[in-house]
Amino acid sequence: MIYLPLKTERLLLRDLCEEDINNVYNLFSNPEVMYFLDLPHSNIEHTKRYIENLLKKYQEYPRRCYEMAVILADTHLFIGIVSLEVETSNLRDGRSDLSYYFLPEFWHKKYATEASKTLIKFGFEVLSVNKITAGCLKCNSKSEKVMIQCNMQKEAEFKKHTQFNGEWVNRVEYAILKDEYFLKYKINNLGGIHKIIW
Repeated sequence: MIYLPLKTERLLLRDLCEEDINNVYNLFSNPEVMYFLDLPHSNIEHTKRYIENLLKKYQEYPRRCYEMAVILADTHLFIGIVSLEVETSNLRDGRSDLSYYFLPEFWHKKYATEASKTLIKFGFEVLSVNKITAGCLKCNSKSEKVMIQCNMQKEAEFKKHTQFNGEWVNRVEYAILKDEYFLKYKINNLGGIHKIIW
């Protein structure tokens, strides 16, 4: 059984839908959000195609894409997106990538960490993936901090990996393994997955 949406004390994580188009466009067209990324949505039609493609991915079996809207539980306000996407055809014991995007007015409140920890827990306890990875440019210290706060371990730093603002910059990669997660938190069942408090 897949327990969706996911809930924490402050947040609700649910599938994106057509009604989210304007929110998603505002997020992915925001210069601050996209500063370290080369993925801006240039117009609302771009976002509509993005949502349409996402809805198709949700219908795949086995489902491998868990790109979710992050909603404030008390006000029902859309504040960002967090994503876990399984990269291997074998869902169980596979590898998945974590990513997160939040509107600037909700930075520095640990929402990204809370949402990411929720999906990490879901990935290991429900999907049973073997490894969850995340990465960013080394100069993107806010994103790297989220990975560290999620107890992910730095696995690599690629020197002069890509160009950013006309300069070659490093990229860092972090990961957490299923064995490490279960050992650290001594979790051996799916109890409490409806209220994920980590």
